[in-house]
Amino acid sequence: MRVLYMQEPGVLKIQEAQMPALVPGQALIKIELCGICGSDLTAYRGVNPTMRYPIDGLGHEGVGVIEAIGENDRGLKAGDRVALEPYVPCGHCHMCAEGRFNNCADIRVCGVHKSGMMAEYFLHPVNLLYKLPDDLSFRHAALVEPFTIGLHGATRARVKAGEHVVVFGAGVIGLMAAFACINYGATPILVDVIWKRLDDAKELGVPCIYNSKEGDLEGYLREVTDGKLPEAMIDCTGAPAILGKMHDYVCHGGRIALVGWPHDPVTINTVRLTQKEIDICPSRNSNAKFPEAIRLIHEKKLPAEGLITKTVELEEVEETIKDMIRSPEDYKKVVVKI
Repeated sequence: MRVLYMQEPGVLKIQEAQMPALVPGQALIKIELCGICGSDLTAYRGVNPTMRYPIDGLGHEGVGVIEAIGENDRGLKAGDRVALEPYVPCGHCHMCAEGRFNNCADIRVCGVHKSGMMAEYFLHPVNLLYKLPDDLSFRHAALVEPFTIGLHGATRARVKAGEHVVVFGAGVIGLMAAFACINYGATPILVDVIWKRLDDAKELGVPCIYNSKEGDLEGYLREVTDGKLPEAMIDCTGAPAILGKMHDYVCHGGRIALVGWPHDPVTINTVRLTQKEIDICPSRNSNAKFPEAIRLIHEKKLPAEGLITKTVELEEVEETIKDMIRSPEDYKKVVVKI
């Protein structure tokens, strides 16, 4: 079988690998599609702090068909179409005992710490497989995993109906967070520095957009919220310039979810955070969000087709990643046909 192998940053190769052997508690999946994530781009560039090289198969946004599976209590069988949750917990640590499997002390994420899903066949734990509705296309189902990240971020920020939420970053995850807020009854205010991304977001249905290069962001946020400032914030950038002033973007008692990974040192104003008693909630992966994401995409509560830029073949992944790094404004989600 073919696998997209990354020996080190900047080196991607398609290699032949042995078919995985079925083991108890796991299923063999014929991978149909796998999305390219921003973390795959940072892994290729060598600036992903969580990446472990070499990686036998890039990718963690896979969907496919069960090729083989043993007896299980999930009611799954060969031929079922499934989405694969890529965060493999140890099942024994204190976080797993509390059901916070996304925050497992020894978590292994597919395509980051262990083999990834850009492979023709993939062995995966049965309890991390989720059956897809028959009429949900693999193309749209490839958005399930990234949508769970937005949903988890909104959950960490405790987004409620009737609130305003400022979302930083109009890339795929920022868009997913914005639509998570919409589905939770809140009004997202999407902020970026690239007009094309913001205009695309507006066309997709995000109600409020703002280019922070235009000037007074805090003033705009006060205008939209009748002077109050948003109750919540979701940062999908990790940008030190944003995090250093995050206290200015939410009201007293506001909640901030940190989804983006900073790559540079961050200085925060703890005095203002304390004066406003703001809750800071880092958001890692997602937890128990796959069924919700599948349901919402199936119910067309996410503009799935508008979020997909194109589908590429396995042989085109490296050149596509290079172009995504060069011209990020030209891309939303790219899906790889395995």
